[in-house]
Amino acid sequence: MSLELEQRNIALIKPKGSRVLQMTIDEDINVPDIKPDIDKILQSNSVVNITGTDVYDSKVLVKGEFGCKVLYVPLNDSKPVHNMISLIPIEETINIDDVSKSDSIKTEYVIEEMKITPINTRKINVKSIVQVKVMVDEKKEMYVPTDICGAQDIQSRWDDITMCKMHTSKKETYKIKDELAIPSSKPNIMEILWYDRTIKNKEFRLLDDKINIKGIVALDTLYLGESGENNLEFVEHEMPFNGVIECNGVNEDMYYDIDIKIVDDKIQIRPDLDGEERVFSVDIVTQLDIKVYSEEKNSILTDVYSLSKEIELEKENVSYETLLCKNQSQCKIKETIEMDANDPDIMQIYYATGDVNIDNVDVFEDKVEVEGVVFGKILYVAADDNNPINVYNAVLPFNQVIDTEGIRNDSRMSIRPSISYINCSMLGEKEVEVKCGVNLDTIVFDNQELDIINGLTEAEIDMKKLQNTPSVVGYIVKDNESLWDIAKTYSTKVDDIKAVNNLDTVDVKRGDKLIIVKNIDSLEI
Repeated sequence: MSLELEQRNIALIKPKGSRVLQMTIDEDINVPDIKPDIDKILQSNSVVNITGTDVYDSKVLVKGEFGCKVLYVPLNDSKPVHNMISLIPIEETINIDDVSKSDSIKTEYVIEEMKITPINTRKINVKSIVQVKVMVDEKKEMYVPTDICGAQDIQSRWDDITMCKMHTSKKETYKIKDELAIPSSKPNIMEILWYDRTIKNKEFRLLDDKINIKGIVALDTLYLGESGENNLEFVEHEMPFNGVIECNGVNEDMYYDIDIKIVDDKIQIRPDLDGEERVFSVDIVTQLDIKVYSEEKNSILTDVYSLSKEIELEKENVSYETLLCKNQSQCKIKETIEMDANDPDIMQIYYATGDVNIDNVDVFEDKVEVEGVVFGKILYVAADDNNPINVYNAVLPFNQVIDTEGIRNDSRMSIRPSISYINCSMLGEKEVEVKCGVNLDTIVFDNQELDIINGLTEAEIDMKKLQNTPSVVGYIVKDNESLWDIAKTYSTKVDDIKAVNNLDTVDVKRGDKLIIVKNIDSLEI
């Protein structure tokens, strides 16, 4: 009876490749007709919304929108500040070898640079560099041998391996809505002048077929009150959210790499129950980049030999990933900032916000060193009647070392930075203490290789060679040698070597002395 190899199919979603492209935005934007002239630009916010990707001819076309919101001091206007919003379409092509329409395409972006320059009182220039990372995953079928049948004297060895594979990779939209009343001590709302919204305290939890998401949207709003001209008011709100995203097949034993970003928002003034304009109606649209990984343990047939036949194995080298570590660390930043002499003095700090970028990642001795910068913006009441509002831009460098035992330079990792909090305290008219926490969500995978048996051939054993082998051999174990290796070399069984040498275990080490007895059964014709 001929030998047959039993195999099992394993479907893997594996990384196929990634590329990084830089989108350069350089646009002139006119001030809307209903807005007053620009005297001074205070600050700007930007957001990127990747709306789709197309694949053709080993290329990936990335499409989306670059949203830019500008806060400025007007020229000859009764209101102290104004804002303008612009959407700029973006489209870029990147070459990726062997990419196909059946592959899964994912994108991540970082706004590396943003500069707003007034051209004249009715036009501004927007310059920005957006780094977009395009990642391609492919579905790959892998057949692993599980057993061999067809002969009685086959000796088989199995190894247990744990494969980490991507279970889910997708983007989902999650909407957050709320009605937020202003405090009773504040005047009615006449006009919203500016707002900042950030997500903090985000939490994710895998459930059966679902992902639970929690967090808080912090909303800082500057508005014009009804009580008088130039009545500038500031309010802070928190919008807790708690919801679920459907995700078939996931469970709490799996691992996730999830990011959430705000891609759109709308805030409108609404009357309260008394008909007074005292409520903000808030609609936030977020996008979740979801990756879920599962670990699968497999017992794989890795070696075979026969006591009565010559077996030649055909092997294929395959690679797979194992989960090395997943952790969350926080880097705390504390800086005292001395403002420039030409900056207006501080009377009151409204709030601070910031963006975080990672500049460099180094791997060394079971650790990852992360260097980055928080670009903070401090909005404050200035001691200047002509310009009562000002923004100070602070650059806060940070350095964090993350323990990642077993990491190598070729290990694949994802580090997602986010700001957990940023607080400011006024120390003087030009001095501010800034405290900031940067969360670093890290997941690291290690690449492993294994020779998989994918075929075999058998032939008659060389009886003359076998008959010339001594009946008893004294043997000294060499470096990195196992009982399996020795038994295979001498066409005997591991259990026989253990029995002859009174061994309780298969563990042997260099220098151990063994007696090898020829297997008589293999001489029978």
